Amino acid sequence: MIRRLLPLSYAWMVGQGLLAVFLPRQAIKLNAKFLLAGYENPGDLEPKDWYVRATRIAGVGMLVTGLTGLLAGDLDTDEDVETVEIESEDERGDGHQVAESDESV
Repeated sequence: MIRRLLPLSYAWMVGQGLLAVFLPRQAIKLNAKFLLAGYENPGDLEPKDWYVRATRIAGVGMLVTGLTGLLAGDLDTDEDVETVEIESEDERGDGHQVAESDESV
């Protein structure tokens, strides 16, 4: 189920990254509407220049992460992977016992 939602979340991250990189002030105002919904006049707040730059840098990170996730998801669809089963000591039945150590750290 989660594997089906991963491409959607990566695409959402790419969209948020594009918005933050190219329109950082609008991205800040959009996020402020959601985050500051319980406050009076959240639209009157003006972000400082350093916050706009930080939003733009975070947008680059979201963009790179989202694109990497989308590309890696395409590479992960290999069906040629074999499943390997590991036998436990009880199933092996060859009588070999592994000694446990009493050493404490």
